[in-house]
Amino acid sequence: MGAGIRKRRKSIGALVLAVSVLTAGMRFAPVGERTQTVQAAEVQAEELAQLAGERDILALVYLCEEREARAEASDAAEAVATLTSGQTVYIQDAVYDDAAGTLWLQVSFWDGETLRTGYIERAYLACSDERFLAWEQAFRQSSVAGTFDGVDRVFAAAGEVTADVAQFPASYQSGLMALKSAHPQWVFVPMDTGLKWDTVITEELKGGKSLVHKSFPDYTKDGAYDDGNWFYATREILEYYMDPRNAMTEAGIFQFELLTYNKTYHTETAVESFLANTFMKSPDKAPGTSMTYAHIFWAVGSEEGREVSPFHLAARVYQEQGKGTSGLISGTYPGYEGYYNHFNVGATGTTTEQVIVNGLKYAKEHDWTNAYYSILGGSDVISANYIKKGQDTLYLEKYNVNPKAYHALYTHQYMQNISAPSSEGASIKRLYANADSLDNSFVFKIPVFDNMPSTACPYPTEQSATNLTLKIPSGYDTVIWVDGVPYTSQSVDGGRGVNVEAENATTAVVYSYTKDGVPGGMYVWTLTYQNGTYKATAQTGLQDLVSYHGFSMRVAGEASMRVKFGMDVDGKAQLLADGVNGYRLKEYGTLITTQRDFAAAPLVIGGEAVEGDKAWAASDGSSEADAVYETVAGRARYVTQLAEISSGAYSTAYACRGYVILSKDGADYVLYGPIVSKTMRGLAEQILQSGAYAEGSDAYDYLEQIVN
Repeated sequence: MGAGIRKRRKSIGALVLAVSVLTAGMRFAPVGERTQTVQAAEVQAEELAQLAGERDILALVYLCEEREARAEASDAAEAVATLTSGQTVYIQDAVYDDAAGTLWLQVSFWDGETLRTGYIERAYLACSDERFLAWEQAFRQSSVAGTFDGVDRVFAAAGEVTADVAQFPASYQSGLMALKSAHPQWVFVPMDTGLKWDTVITEELKGGKSLVHKSFPDYTKDGAYDDGNWFYATREILEYYMDPRNAMTEAGIFQFELLTYNKTYHTETAVESFLANTFMKSPDKAPGTSMTYAHIFWAVGSEEGREVSPFHLAARVYQEQGKGTSGLISGTYPGYEGYYNHFNVGATGTTTEQVIVNGLKYAKEHDWTNAYYSILGGSDVISANYIKKGQDTLYLEKYNVNPKAYHALYTHQYMQNISAPSSEGASIKRLYANADSLDNSFVFKIPVFDNMPSTACPYPTEQSATNLTLKIPSGYDTVIWVDGVPYTSQSVDGGRGVNVEAENATTAVVYSYTKDGVPGGMYVWTLTYQNGTYKATAQTGLQDLVSYHGFSMRVAGEASMRVKFGMDVDGKAQLLADGVNGYRLKEYGTLITTQRDFAAAPLVIGGEAVEGDKAWAASDGSSEADAVYETVAGRARYVTQLAEISSGAYSTAYACRGYVILSKDGADYVLYGPIVSKTMRGLAEQILQSGAYAEGSDAYDYLEQIVN
């Protein structure tokens, strides 16, 4: 690549870097001035390109949804490729633009099956490689560099959401900020998969990709996979383990750690402490060697050219081998004496014998004749085929949901055990705790999916009786709203079931949401009750009948807030004319309550502390005209205003939802739209941040007064 740091417009040649012996007051200088500022005996010359040549320096694109890699270190240069948040790159070299104060890093990255090279600004890369961080710190302190943007953007004042956490959906942020408060140096990077949550779960349930151990509760099992040790996972238990929001703990978060080797805390002593109560304890020697397991893991992980954390290696073998009694590592299995396979590479099958034989065949083919060669070979498989191919976290090694990875989605997954990433992550956390290293600059790469449930998927409980079962289309949330009241569903006979207490329910609805939690569509069933069970009839003609279109507010005069809902223009016309399957439009409007009252009682017609605002009613003299505010993209939108909000209520959250009343055969059916909520202060902040009004304008001052 290049010759270390280069300075555009002002060529200075290579820099001398005092990474390990930098003393107070020592600064870097161009080659011609070196002897005047730095004594050669005190400084070791070490360039970034040399560091990259010794070992890959992994980094992640972050603080943006996407960023272009340029052919040259300039905003004006041609774009080589568009990199997305969470995409892995390998730092090769650097160029400093002194005029703009921008440090550009030359990186390589996979674009499908092609390895490309380009330049991207340092401010948009997260890196936990201590060699690079030391290099950068030395560069920042040199006379060559001015001030440039970067790492400080992931810190914030107490109570504020940091720039890195702000990139995540709202449902992720509270858990991440709790971790950030305890460990300010940790950096969180969203990997926006662009994949729909329900689709991901469906794909990961196929073909034995996702299994649970026999020790799991029966209600998490969906049939036996092998001779009694492993079972197919139910949808609910897989959702629980795959939902990243359930891993926002000190132990759980390490399944998202970027697997970078750092010699300061990846020590042999820390590995030895972790293995103390396992079959790999010291001072026992590993089979066929004169070395301890701790020394092997450390030696293999620290070897130049191999990007595997020794903590990852130790935790993986412990996860795979448990008590160490498997024939895969005994060295005495009939027909395969003297062969070992500690990582269970190639060990597949539906019986214990098949698993062992296939794994030892692989070991024999690769000449793994002792524990060292077995661990060395297995680590090469992990490094070359997983970490360097975009599956560079424990989570991604199990669940290949990275669209930028080398291998196709949902394929090339290291293990079938769905609890492996979380249990291995907990082991790695203990390793860091033993090394007193939990406050290092870790980088965590965390997947985000489209149409996720609004809250983290719960650990399943034993199934209870259900009297309503629905086939929910792909892309919709699994919370079922019966007559406007939410029910958490469970998997039943290939569908989703709930137990409705009432015997007179008339409608069931599910909603879809964007990745940011904004309501999208709605799917509708009508219900009839007979002999203790509900029959559900899908009403596709009523799909997406009610839609949400945002909040707005006036920026002068009395404080008020407006919420917009809408209906499909053609669907509304049909309901008013011939009807849809016999259903005719009777009324529509908006329901409003405070968030506090909504938490205590349902937001439905006739609910406690619920206010209603009709936009139109067939027999209501006050609604002679249809209160359509605007028509956009085929949706007739109507507005409900919360007027004269006092300053004491600026922080009060108001919950709102649209509703429609239909009639058929003399009976009424109420369909409720999704619930949305907003505070006056929060809306004012949102408008200010959008840049809609210039600072110092009357509107800007009005909004700022509400915020403050």
